[in-house]
Order: sequence, then structure tokens, then C-alpha cells
Amino acid sequence: MATRVNPIHCTVLSLVMAAPCLSLAASQTCPSNPTPPPGAQALGFTKQLFCVNPAISDISLSDAVMAKLYSGSWYASAPTPLSKYAMSGSTLVLDNGGGLITETRTSQPAALPLLLASAGFYVEFGESISDNDPDHFPAVWLMPQEHNGKQNDHLPADPPGYERWMELDIDEGGYNTGHHGAMINWWGKYPNYQHETKNNDPSATFGMDRTQPHVFGLSYDPKAKQVAWWVDGQATGSVSTADVPSYVNGHHYYLLMNSQNHGANKPYKMYLHYFSAWSGQDVPKAPSGVTASPP
Repeated sequence: MATRVNPIHCTVLSLVMAAPCLSLAASQTCPSNPTPPPGAQALGFTKQLFCVNPAISDISLSDAVMAKLYSGSWYASAPTPLSKYAMSGSTLVLDNGGGLITETRTSQPAALPLLLASAGFYVEFGESISDNDPDHFPAVWLMPQEHNGKQNDHLPADPPGYERWMELDIDEGGYNTGHHGAMINWWGKYPNYQHETKNNDPSATFGMDRTQPHVFGLSYDPKAKQVAWWVDGQATGSVSTADVPSYVNGHHYYLLMNSQNHGANKPYKMYLHYFSAWSGQDVPKAPSGVTASPP
């Protein structure tokens, strides 16, 4: 049986030095006995919650179907059509405009578990794109289920309609010539939200060739109050979440994968080779009718 090739696990500096790097195997699969990647090992996260080699068959347009992936978002009036997705061998391909989530479009738990912030987690994606035009905006990120149409990220002590949540951007292309990640603390009333952003733009990754598969990872440690980023198995930076209200640790996170653009809308393809999640505990029980809890 094919096994997962540990992708790259050498810094992008090796590209500058013309040293060889490993790459994702075209036939990569998630192994039955995986070894925690460095970003998970750093926090002692040995429990793999899931690992997915995504395929079109994993995508649903209907919330009535229990699936691993749903096309679109909770705030869109209609799902993104399946024509935005294709397969290249065993790799899922998103055209410009494609977008997938691991919760339903009505913000309910689905086939893959949500990630409980209070337990901490590490998430990584194997990803590449068809060319390096700076207009391309591939994004892999995390959002809490509680930030939804019902405003379950509202605290009873706050004014009506007031929300608080934390966004975790694992990697976003086109902001520089390498990796860009962010932790964003949001609060306020729609549409006049306010936010504080802490970015991660490690210069060591500049000059990255995104046509080659790279592994982008992010960990959240609620005890140390820290978000950390990893690229190709190497730590690339961290930020403190000490200024974020502690009640966000009661939130449950889902994964998002988007093939976007920075305005010129140039066509390209985003390749999703795999994604996985790790924690220090077993798969958490899916919430039912989740509401935010006071600090």
C-alpha cells in the first residue's frame, strides 16, 4: 500500500541554495499509522483527528448529505458549482473561485470533527498552484463554527448583535513572494466589525515556488496562548493570543480551502494534495446547537 511521503521538510532556503528538496508523491495517501509532523510534535499532539486526500466524491452541495467537504460558505446564497473542481490523478484541483469547508453550509458538524480550541490543535495542508502570478490568492485557514448566521459567537453580556471570534489563517498566497499567515481577533456588530491582526511573513520563505507542493501548518496552544506557523516541517514564526478573549477557547474550528484572487481574476488552479489535523486528545464530541459560553 502506498504510504505518505513526508513532504519537503526542508526550508525554502534550500531553494535559494539550489539544494534538492523532497516533494509530495503524486500517489500520496494518508497512512494508517502516521507519525506526527513536527508542528504537532512540538506541542505533544500525538492524536491524529483526521487525514484526508480530498476528491470530488468528498464534496456535497447539499447539507442533507453527510460529507467531508461542502462547496461554498454559510454566508453565500448558493453553493459553488461542482464545475469549479476536478481531479488531476489523485489530487483535487480547485479553479479560481472554488471554495470548500469541512462543516455544512448551515454551520453544522459534518463527517469530519470540529477542532475544540480549548484542547489545542495542529492543522496542515499539502498544497500547490499552477503558476506564481501574484494575483493568485490560494488560502487555507480556520474559522469557528460559532461565527455563523445565528451569531452563536455572541456573549449574553454584550449588546445585541455583538460578536467576538478569532480567525486563523494558515497560509495565503499573493501577499508576498513566500508564506503569509495571520491571527485575527474580531469583535463588533455586522457590518462594522473591528479587528486586530497579527501577521506572520517569514522572509526565509520569500522566493517560494508555489508550483511545487509545500506543506503549510498552524498550531494553536491555548495554554501558552500562542499561534505558531510551520512551512515544510520548519517553524516559521509565532504570535501571542494573550489579547484575545479567553472565551474563544470554547469555540469549535472547521477548515476552509479557497482558490481566490487579488483583483485581476487571472485563471489558475489550486492543487489540494491532503490535509490533516492533530491534537493531544481523541476526537472531540461534535457539539449540538453550539452557543458561546461566558469567559
